[in-house]
Amino acid sequence: QERKSLLDAAAEAQTQSMGLPEGEFLPFTAAWPALRNGYLDWLETHEAQGAVFDQGEVDCRQGLGPLTLIGRLDRVDALPDGEAMVIDYKTEALATTRQRVKAPLEDTQMAFYAALLPHDTLRALYLHVGERDGTVACEQMEIVQARDALLQGVQDDMQAIAEGAELPALGEGTACDFCQVRGLCRKDFWVPA
Repeated sequence: QERKSLLDAAAEAQTQSMGLPEGEFLPFTAAWPALRNGYLDWLETHEAQGAVFDQGEVDCRQGLGPLTLIGRLDRVDALPDGEAMVIDYKTEALATTRQRVKAPLEDTQMAFYAALLPHDTLRALYLHVGERDGTVACEQMEIVQARDALLQGVQDDMQAIAEGAELPALGEGTACDFCQVRGLCRKDFWVPA
């Protein structure tokens, strides 16, 4: 009950800080109890397995040779065995979230997030928070291999660029709309052959 009250207070504070008219927030208000309760049910089970919140909305920097990887993690938990667990919240369709973890070497988002931590081994999951489907954890089971492959790929690409190779235009999908380095892949100037 205490956590419900705290989440309700946080939602109210966020609503006030955004200055939204009451009617604009009405659809979210109607869905809020199901979202809140689904999340709290997941959290209770998660904590019963020994997970403990460590950090949230944390800005990370991790060296990779002469490069520095920079990013922000939604949440990092400490697990009973000492491992860290990276958690990224998703409000997209559950099918989309589940699709993310099916091909570990294609899941560059979670692999990059894992690379932002100094841990040799860790776990990582997307936490789907949905109105219809509830809160569902979609764990990336091969996160260490995906992270290591991503890091090797970044190093190989940077070496090739240093040797004069042209950068391929790889950007695609909705992530490009939010990318802070979209000019790097030249997505805006790419014309497919």
